[in-house]
Amino acid sequence: MGALLPVGSGPDAEICDRLNRLFSPNSIGVLRTHNRREKLFDSNHRLRRVAFRIGAYPARDYGADDAKRKWFFFLHHELTQATEDAIKRILSDAMTRTSISAVKFSVEENSQASHPHLYPSNNEPLTSYLNAAGDTYLVHLIVHGPMDDTAEDPPGDPDPGEQSFAWPTLKLRRPPFRRPKSGGGRKKKAVKKKAVKKTAAKKSRKY
Repeated sequence: MGALLPVGSGPDAEICDRLNRLFSPNSIGVLRTHNRREKLFDSNHRLRRVAFRIGAYPARDYGADDAKRKWFFFLHHELTQATEDAIKRILSDAMTRTSISAVKFSVEENSQASHPHLYPSNNEPLTSYLNAAGDTYLVHLIVHGPMDDTAEDPPGDPDPGEQSFAWPTLKLRRPPFRRPKSGGGRKKKAVKKKAVKKTAAKKSRKY
């Protein structure tokens, strides 16, 4: 989402997809539950640290291009404080407003943009970032273009008051174990006994 590569491909697309999954109707409840004991998007928290903790970063192998560290560099050095605050304002509201079912992220390249900012600006009322139905926030980021290949950075030291964060473990439902129908084993044994008796009778007749 930080224009790591041409917008819409590679790690850029992976980051958007990852963010959209984390803030989807199926997952946003986990973030809200954690947010009740630790305000993830207040002034004491940095987006690059929160992104690292919740797993919002590219994980695929892109060869020599360390997309993960480049993403954290973008959040640390390219994203202005005003834009970070604007994004946190949206996400913070999404954590507490139950009428919001999801947050969707997208990015657009514009060579006229002097720095990354939200569309249409960082200073809109929160309602301006809602979709037509009013139940989803749209975080649409405008960036100047792809970043330099040497731009890499770790996610940084912990923020004050960090608490352990973990996504629920996936529980696999196994098919129920079914016992054979009662009597089935007995019938097979009875058939075998009859066959043995018939064979023994035939042999006795020969002799």
